Amino acid sequence: MSDELTEARERVRRLEAVVEAGLMVNSTLDLAELAEHVVSIATRLIDAERGSLFLVDRKTGSLRSMVAQGLSTGPLTVEMGEGIVGAVAASGEAEILDDPYADSRFEPKVDHITGFQTRSLLTVPVRDREGMLIAVLQLLNHRSGRFSAADVEFLAELGIPFAIALTTADLHREIVTREQLRREVRLAAEIQRALQPEDRAAIPGLEIEVLFEPCHEVGGDYWDVIPVSDDRWWIVVADVSGKGVPAGLVASNIQACLWTRRSGPEALTSIVADINEILCRLTRGRKYATLVAAEWNSTNDTLTWVSAGHPPLMLRRNGSIRDYGATGRPIGLLSDQSYESERAELAEGDTVLLFTDGLLEAGGLSGSDEFGLDRIRTCLSVDGSPRTVIERLTAALAAHIDGDEPEDDVTLVCIRRKVTNR
Repeated sequence: MSDELTEARERVRRLEAVVEAGLMVNSTLDLAELAEHVVSIATRLIDAERGSLFLVDRKTGSLRSMVAQGLSTGPLTVEMGEGIVGAVAASGEAEILDDPYADSRFEPKVDHITGFQTRSLLTVPVRDREGMLIAVLQLLNHRSGRFSAADVEFLAELGIPFAIALTTADLHREIVTREQLRREVRLAAEIQRALQPEDRAAIPGLEIEVLFEPCHEVGGDYWDVIPVSDDRWWIVVADVSGKGVPAGLVASNIQACLWTRRSGPEALTSIVADINEILCRLTRGRKYATLVAAEWNSTNDTLTWVSAGHPPLMLRRNGSIRDYGATGRPIGLLSDQSYESERAELAEGDTVLLFTDGLLEAGGLSGSDEFGLDRIRTCLSVDGSPRTVIERLTAALAAHIDGDEPEDDVTLVCIRRKVTNR
């Protein structure tokens, strides 16, 4: 009878411990703090000297130590099936080792680093109510002798509240991280737009209108108007490969390079060649950009430009349209590139259109035909202000993609030589 009473009391104690553990681990959503709670509770209730907790990475399937008591060298990563922790994760069965050094899977290196002597090990899977493996818990050195099957059974009961709390905290961390990333992306988008010029009416002799529509919050397209001197201005349109933040960072580097060179004596051909070298060195061919850099000289009404692999620059004059192709390769692909320039003297009413391939190729990925050069020429062929041209192109693009979202960043820059009132 006394044995039965002792067993009943032990059972009540363990049930109370499970309830207490559930309350404690659900008191925080901080994953690191929660992991410390789990190991602390388990080592205290099982009467072990130390413990470790390895969380399963849902993306890679590997296990990463959230807590490794006594080890200060940083987190440990264990692949599924590797060592004792990985073996338990793969099999889903708990293991008790009374002589770890006799097991070939045991890695004594950690003992050598810490000076700790591992005499016995209890390694158990931590599963949720659906049986999904969430973590692996490992306890070292039972203070009163050996780990037992009863310890395994007790940890199985503790495992469910542990697993629920760990899953909740991990999801909470993902949500917080995702929201922080969203805030950072929104800030990056605000910065990108703040870096775009506001005073487009300040270019003597020209009217200018721009459409900048990134398909993500941060775009890989870049446009700019850069003052060089009292009578010279640069007008730039670039399209970085890829989309989103990585492309936006490269675009910002191109912008910085251009602004730092605007006061120098070099021609645009040399400056574009130098930016190509910088981009090759920074991205090692993983990112490239097409670019048109045009210089407007208000003294002689001349537009001079370099086109690095960019879609054609279109010039409308007296009702006819001429396309000007690239004068060199895209920047960032190959080093040691040289670039040529082209030049046109703009008469009153002459209109120039620059655009990225987000306009040219719109609709192609959805299975229909691309927007294409012919539609662009049709929109440009009718006389009108730069704003009218942009509005005509925008309406034609919307009709072409028929309510779908653009598949790429779209940037249009339309400039016209001002008409003098007579």
